[in-house]
Amino acid sequence: MESLKVFPNLETRVLYLREMTQNDLEFYYNHFNKPEIVIGTCFPGPASLDIARREFEKFIRGPWINNTGLRWGIMMKNETKLVGTCGFYDWNHDSKRAEIGYDLDPAYWGKGIMTEALTEIINYSIEKMDLNRIQAIIDSYNLRSMRLVERLGFKKEGVFRQRSYFNGEFHDDVCFALLKKDWIKR
Repeated sequence: MESLKVFPNLETRVLYLREMTQNDLEFYYNHFNKPEIVIGTCFPGPASLDIARREFEKFIRGPWINNTGLRWGIMMKNETKLVGTCGFYDWNHDSKRAEIGYDLDPAYWGKGIMTEALTEIINYSIEKMDLNRIQAIIDSYNLRSMRLVERLGFKKEGVFRQRSYFNGEFHDDVCFALLKKDWIKR
């Protein structure tokens, strides 16, 4: 697939999924310093706004600019602020696969928001990005995230033992994958 020319803003019943810009830097800094987000991602929050700016360019803008992924900001239709992000990275155009990542403000947990957002971007990825395989790598302690991807039809494929090191200890990562044929059958 050729590179996308315009960032694809998406809309669901209750959500706007939109391109993130430099205007979202403060959100990024605050969001990724929330203890629940730090623990869920096993990635320390940015220590300063300058570090947040560099991370934002690398993880949010970089994949879009380099045609290796897309990261949407998640907004409730009845609100004006971002409540999370979701998207794809490590997009391999030749093998039609990518990894999925997502995070949500804990105040919005348990309301079906991430299920709705991921359903929309998975549909988009299969129809417009021509993905055949979507992979999720999740810290073994993040049970909420594992339950989410399983509800969406992802299958557990294995465990990467002590793959990550966070807060002074090694963590196992669990690999889940969703194939296009399984998504279409749903």
